[in-house]
Amino acid sequence: MLRPLLVLLLSALACDASADQRPVLSLVIDDLGYSLEHGMAAIDLAGDHTYAILPGASYSQKLAHHAHDLNKEVILHLPMQSISSRAPREPNALNESMDENQLTANVESLLAKIPFIRGVNNHMGSHLTEFDFFMRPVMDSIRGYNPKLYFLDSRTSPRSVAHAQALDAGLRSISRDIFLDHELNTTSIRLQYDIWLTKARERGSAIAIGHPYPATLDILRENLAETNVKFNFMRVSRLIEERRDRNFAQNWQGQILSQQPRMQ
Repeated sequence: MLRPLLVLLLSALACDASADQRPVLSLVIDDLGYSLEHGMAAIDLAGDHTYAILPGASYSQKLAHHAHDLNKEVILHLPMQSISSRAPREPNALNESMDENQLTANVESLLAKIPFIRGVNNHMGSHLTEFDFFMRPVMDSIRGYNPKLYFLDSRTSPRSVAHAQALDAGLRSISRDIFLDHELNTTSIRLQYDIWLTKARERGSAIAIGHPYPATLDILRENLAETNVKFNFMRVSRLIEERRDRNFAQNWQGQILSQQPRMQ
């Protein structure tokens, strides 16, 4: 009798974790800090979104406080070395010339620059995130600074090991699905927006990263309210918890059902 009751309980937990049956969308706006006007406009978007703020930029502190005041989620946009020599390089970016002690010291310093952070994602990093010997001390440093932080792998490289290394370090971690504005024209942004919705329908949830460009913000303002009718917007930290709870309940239910005696 105990096993059927436990199955029912776990089923109830799984349903409760997803009481809102709409597919889940998480929107992350990167590169905040350079422009006060565009940063404020991004933070003022309706919905439970996540804002990645660069350390040391002119308006980073003000934008972090504004986001916090509106109960929006703030994360550190951690600068890392790009594979492209033409990409603009942040003066405080983690790079391959740093040894483990330097990486640790720089990560801790950058984490302390942005208040209210709930997590971290990489700014650029298409070079550095490909190597576990760089990512391991980075993730260990984040966990040592605050084990409650999560890591969002922006996946600027298809060979990124950042997500795997974050999990190995004991951090909660997740990866983005879509870049909304990798190509900065309205046709491409709208297409990527639609792909984001499609992925969420197919998988139950999807994470998109965009930037505070006027074209991106215009399209988001035009579409978010209508999208919210059929989709549930959720900050990244909550999405991580929802996925964990749902997977836990489903795994336990599957194990218990597999142990039920078979009818002969």
